[in-house]
Amino acid sequence: MNNKNVTSSWKSAFRRGFEKKYIDLIIDSYKKISGKKFQQIPWEDTRRNMLCEQMRKDKAKYGITFNISTEAGVYDENYEDSGRIDICCYLNSLEEQYIAFECKRFLKKEIIPSYIRNRYYGEGIKRFEDNIYSGNMNIGGMIAFLEEGDFSKLHSKLTTELPQYALDNAVFDISSQYSHQYILKTKHGRNGNDDIVLFHILMDFS
Repeated sequence: MNNKNVTSSWKSAFRRGFEKKYIDLIIDSYKKISGKKFQQIPWEDTRRNMLCEQMRKDKAKYGITFNISTEAGVYDENYEDSGRIDICCYLNSLEEQYIAFECKRFLKKEIIPSYIRNRYYGEGIKRFEDNIYSGNMNIGGMIAFLEEGDFSKLHSKLTTELPQYALDNAVFDISSQYSHQYILKTKHGRNGNDDIVLFHILMDFS
């Protein structure tokens, strides 16, 4: 077995040991902040910071000891807009391995194909495909904050639109595995790297 295959096998085993912990933590944290009311619809960053703060408070419950940060900086000289990772869950003390979660806010008027293409895919999923986010891991996540509109419509629209961006046009609804409505799973190809699995966690704040 060559070094590339050994590395790939290690990544897969490492990923399986952590993915459920972090998804469970995210869902639990969402439930705790979902009742928070605002006079006006909050900014995406405001909602993200609330979620991340709650995750930090509760991480020990899931046996998580490493740092969880917001807006972790990434840089790639070949990429005009590398961006900053919304929620970065480090998997070691040196912060070399991490799972990135990118957050996108949806309003009623934004539950449309063009918004999913330009913002959710173009400024989210594509950064995973381009090895900008989670470049050293084969797992990542997208978190959709619905602030107004129909939650079932958002789920339906993402289920309809995501196949064109996923390998084999495959989108899996794995909500029942986590007792949360809704969680989708897709796989995406990356240049010069292993394919990456993305978990799409939908949150209803409407």
